[in-house]
Amino acid sequence: MPQAPDHKEPSGNTDGRLARGEATKDRVLDAAERCFAAHGFAAVTIRQIAREAEVTLGVVSFHGGSKELLFGTVLARRTATLNALRTDALNALQGRGGITIRDLVDAYLTPYLEIASRGDPQWRAYAQLIARIVSDDQYYMQVRDLYDPVARDYIAEIRRIHPNASAKAVATVLTLTVASMLSIVASRVRIAGLSGEPASESALDYRSTLVDFCTGGIEQALAAH
Repeated sequence: MPQAPDHKEPSGNTDGRLARGEATKDRVLDAAERCFAAHGFAAVTIRQIAREAEVTLGVVSFHGGSKELLFGTVLARRTATLNALRTDALNALQGRGGITIRDLVDAYLTPYLEIASRGDPQWRAYAQLIARIVSDDQYYMQVRDLYDPVARDYIAEIRRIHPNASAKAVATVLTLTVASMLSIVASRVRIAGLSGEPASESALDYRSTLVDFCTGGIEQALAAH
């Protein structure tokens, strides 16, 4: 008796379904990122995200899970990119040797400035979202495993340059450095208001000033410890 043939999905069709599934997932994550950025985590509902992504509630749940899981995924995909760039920059410095505080500040800040200056609306939404949550302690437990490991690598290098500085002092100056970076990316309107001159549209244009400012602050603060 002849066996029934296997009805295997042609590889082309399988690849097409996977591609469509990834595209839909990206659309859901992009929509969630925009909603969280515009309204904050607490105010956003899954229904809003589904409406923004133009998909059903079931599709959002399938690709993102709960709102908490979706929030974590939105952050993680951006952090993975930033962490890789910052780690590569640090590895390059370590391979070269003779690392200065300015080198470390530049290596840590520049990847974010470059990405934020590309004009990608989704990265702008991410920058707006981070500006919302960075000063709210309730989100730290959700984001610490995303951001802290690479930050600790930089802290270790800073402490090699300033071995007498306490862990608290170094953590403080790095936190203030990050706050300065986020501020210049999120808004430059006050610079224009105070100076009476148009602010640059690109955060990357402030790279040198920002790096100098943060380097000076770190050096001064740690010299006292």
